Amino acid sequence: MLAGIFFLFFFLIPISNAFAQTWINIELEQTEYDDATDKTCLKETGEPLNGNYAIKFNGFQTNFEPFTDGFKNGEAKVYRHKKLAEKGTYLNNLKEGIWFYYKEDGTIRKRVIYKKGKTEPFGDRRLRWERSSKK
Repeated sequence: MLAGIFFLFFFLIPISNAFAQTWINIELEQTEYDDATDKTCLKETGEPLNGNYAIKFNGFQTNFEPFTDGFKNGEAKVYRHKKLAEKGTYLNNLKEGIWFYYKEDGTIRKRVIYKKGKTEPFGDRRLRWERSSKK
């Protein structure tokens, strides 16, 4: 029993906390986009965003986006009216890979494949073909 409690407190709890992400909550008005550098910065200081940000728009949309030196990098999620609306990955500010767009009921509305920020032709058909060819 004592060994189980020891295992729980000194192994499992620290591991679970290591995977928890902290999000910095800010309003869109607190940021500005620098066209010259393509970076998103804090308006007050001019410093590029670094870390995980929950950026709120108009009170009904929140973008959860990870930033590295002002560039979006990593898995991003967009919530509208507290429901998941979009999910995908950014690489150096550009959409990359498969992005999912959701209906209000939570079902997938469409999937789009991006490569360096541009849509790949026949993205959804290609996904269906890849899935069917693996069977």
